[in-house]
Amino acid sequence: MSGAFPVIRDADRVRRLAALPQVRPQALDRLRRAAVAVVGVGGLGTAAAPYLAAAGVGRLRLIDPDVVQETDLGRQILYGPADVGQPKVKAAAAALTAQAPATVVEVSTEALDAHNGRRLLEGVDVILDGLDEGRPRDFLNEYAVRTGTPVVFGGALGYEGQVVVVAPSGPCLHCLFGSVADAAADCAREGILGPLVGVVGALQAAEALKWVMGLGAPLRGRVLQIDLFAGATRVLSFAPRAHCPVCGGQGVPGARPAATSERNPHSPS
Repeated sequence: MSGAFPVIRDADRVRRLAALPQVRPQALDRLRRAAVAVVGVGGLGTAAAPYLAAAGVGRLRLIDPDVVQETDLGRQILYGPADVGQPKVKAAAAALTAQAPATVVEVSTEALDAHNGRRLLEGVDVILDGLDEGRPRDFLNEYAVRTGTPVVFGGALGYEGQVVVVAPSGPCLHCLFGSVADAAADCAREGILGPLVGVVGALQAAEALKWVMGLGAPLRGRVLQIDLFAGATRVLSFAPRAHCPVCGGQGVPGARPAATSERNPHSPS
């Protein structure tokens, strides 16, 4: 028996995705050309990135300064014991390239901040937030407002998680929470249910895919909250906050639709 893996054609890989009635060839072409940045390749990032690669995203840019630790293995299932001590981005890139060779995976071991953020995010179409610190999240929100680049924010702690999209024609994250610079998720102290990061990360991947392909209604101006302890979800709507110091109460300017409104009335606009 040969040890070689079978060659998987791109057309076969996305056949089930292409079977969706809303997914036309143009949407798949946009997906193949798209570049998505995953900032933070921990619980959320390692859940979202495989779905993006498997769906056929053209480029994935992984940004994370951390190394894999033993305590990560219970919920960051892209990693295994052999990866402990290795940079997360490199271990993740190896796994994703093996899964989806057609996706170009770029890596950076820099910690994203206001000084290097523009350089690290240059040329990407959508950003996924997998961070556990608030200050770089504030920067991502400001970056979305300045550039019109959609950011899919996610959070998970304990049994509860949430997802919200900051994108053109919608309010910004500061309108919802104010500054999150001092907020930080401390899983070591408060604990976390492993599957929660899988649920939230998968939802983030879905929002990114929807935006790129122009499908459905993005979670723009809406925050999806999940409580796995109670087995409950809810969606809360919010609007631009008057005199918001980040977006000025005008929300995220610009328009970067992935599809025309004639084709999909819920496409980004």
